[in-house]
Amino acid sequence: MLGRYVIIRGVQEEFQEDIRVAHEQILTEVRGRVGIITLNRAERLNAFTGVMQSEIQGQVRAWNADDEIGAIVLTGAGRAFSAGADVGGFEDFVSGEGEARQAPARPADISWVDLARESKPIVCALNGVAVGLGITLPLSCDVRLAAEDARISFRFLRIGVTPEYGSTHFLVNLVGLGRALEYMLTGKFITAQEAKDAGFVNHVCPAETLVDDAVALAQEIADNPAWHLAKVKRLIHENYMEKDLAQVLRRESETLRASRFTDAHKEALTAFRERREPNFHGQAAD
Repeated sequence: MLGRYVIIRGVQEEFQEDIRVAHEQILTEVRGRVGIITLNRAERLNAFTGVMQSEIQGQVRAWNADDEIGAIVLTGAGRAFSAGADVGGFEDFVSGEGEARQAPARPADISWVDLARESKPIVCALNGVAVGLGITLPLSCDVRLAAEDARISFRFLRIGVTPEYGSTHFLVNLVGLGRALEYMLTGKFITAQEAKDAGFVNHVCPAETLVDDAVALAQEIADNPAWHLAKVKRLIHENYMEKDLAQVLRRESETLRASRFTDAHKEALTAFRERREPNFHGQAAD
């Protein structure tokens, strides 16, 4: 079982107290070069709060600054990834006067999308229900896996609000205009397999192996050199909507040239000559 204020180095190691961070609504774990964030409000189906969002972003930033972490997994405790935003404060907002009604869009929308785009790779493991914010937030992650029993819905119109977190951009680019409109205009539930067939879930996994499968994929990513991972993410985000092919080629050429002078490239060449796997992170040989 995961502990609330712990960080784990290696699958077989004992729990170690993490005196740096004491979270209220998430759990953290480390396996190899992968950091795992687990939403931890299972009794509320991991409904998002301001505290939870702040803790997620803070932990992502902390691991982005940690050279021992190469990728991040985001998942939920219990039977849901997340049932969306906690609606407890919605009525207070609606009935508010003056400043409440004039409040700008939540800064979490912009800060999370920007953070996810610039972050080390994030693999999202969707266990169980993923609704509203519980699916729009994962859309800006890099890879999504879903448990076989996961159920996904963009149910914003069903509660009289509209979608956010860049989802009207990301969803169209993942599944196409027709499917994006259908999912958002109906708010219907779709299965994990439907989500995979549509293109916004990469893999469907048995529920009991979902997190392990996500960690294995994240570790495969994290084994690659960090500088190159960041550059590839940036190139993809800059180029996938770019209509000027010359700009795409220029960015790729400049980045490729820079990559040839990195220590990782030198290590890869040495490893090829010595007929072994490259060691990009200084781990001891098995």
